[in-house]
Amino acid sequence: MLADRWFQILNHKADQPALWHPGGVLTFQELHDLAEKQRPQLCERLGPYFLAQGDGISITCALLAGMIQGRPVQVVEKDRQRRVPVALPAEPVAMIKQTVGSSGVRRCQFFSATQVLADVDRLHLALRLHEQAIALAPLSVAHSFGLTTTVLQTLHGLPTHWLPTPFPTGMAEAMALHERVFLPGVPAMWRAWLVAGLSLDRVSLAVCAGSPLTLDLESRLREVCHLKLHNLYGTSECGAISYDAEDAPRSIAADMGCLLPGVQAQLGSDGRLAVSSDAVGLGYDELLPGDLFQPPEHLTWDRIHLDGQRLFFECCLGSGINVASRKLSPVEIAAKIAAATGIAAVEVFGSPSRDPERVQDIVCRIGLPATELTQSFKAAACAALAPWEVPRRWEAMNRVP
Repeated sequence: MLADRWFQILNHKADQPALWHPGGVLTFQELHDLAEKQRPQLCERLGPYFLAQGDGISITCALLAGMIQGRPVQVVEKDRQRRVPVALPAEPVAMIKQTVGSSGVRRCQFFSATQVLADVDRLHLALRLHEQAIALAPLSVAHSFGLTTTVLQTLHGLPTHWLPTPFPTGMAEAMALHERVFLPGVPAMWRAWLVAGLSLDRVSLAVCAGSPLTLDLESRLREVCHLKLHNLYGTSECGAISYDAEDAPRSIAADMGCLLPGVQAQLGSDGRLAVSSDAVGLGYDELLPGDLFQPPEHLTWDRIHLDGQRLFFECCLGSGINVASRKLSPVEIAAKIAAATGIAAVEVFGSPSRDPERVQDIVCRIGLPATELTQSFKAAACAALAPWEVPRRWEAMNRVP
């Protein structure tokens, strides 16, 4: 199915640009030739599979290789180690996402070819991506949002311009090459581009996802850049859920737009949003209490208010920490700090940040007196952490378990 779609595009656009990158540009045929040279790796559970990890070229080629050869593709963020799935679904798997998500626990999520295409097609139609000349990808294409809005849209013939960072200089150089640009980003990126004075004159469609979009940021983009920033909401388990397609600015910050065609929703007893669609994946490799993730239903960790077809975000009930739209596992961070310090009593959790685009700050509560939480201790405790995993606040435990 995925291979058929790719060959249809290849037959019509072989010699046209498909993937721009800092070193040049690859046509659809050149991408295909690179993908055909890929060789699968061997996994004790998956068997032969392709690992999509690294830069935009590596990820795109691995995805295409899996499609062409009918092998599963496991998508992993550049800074993460691959997780070997604990268990597999009975159905054939086309894609494995490895993510923390709102649950706060890093797991594998499985998807069939039909489910992957359902999300890609739904986004293409809802965002009217057929009207766009190119998708600019300054965000991670290994993340669900970046993956389905950029490199997987190659299945519709939409070229991608991949960037290794979202820094304004590279963004300006990339946009200068194109007349009309579709630009997906997260709130923290949009604010940084606004503050930097980046010209967004060539952006014909601006989409924001990953964390709540404030009315202030939306109105400032409109005032300064004359852009409507469209709010998109979804989860990695079920893809895009709702979209603010209107040109008028929102009047309520919690407004996440209307349910996309083909997506049904209802509320659970605790107010969590339950989604039903053809893009809901096959399930996790490990289940947690309260999980519901099997076709065609997924129970999210988000408490939502439903007003007809329109969604209003209330809060997230999961333990995952959202730092500038990057979902982090408190368990993983606590384990690294415990290993670095030799202290077993470590708790890590998220706390609302004063910076709305940052969303949450990481807090570490540790079994030490407050007097011992010195700068040198904190530096040593964070030696194995990525910069975005470093706690902003430290607390002494009142009572050590």
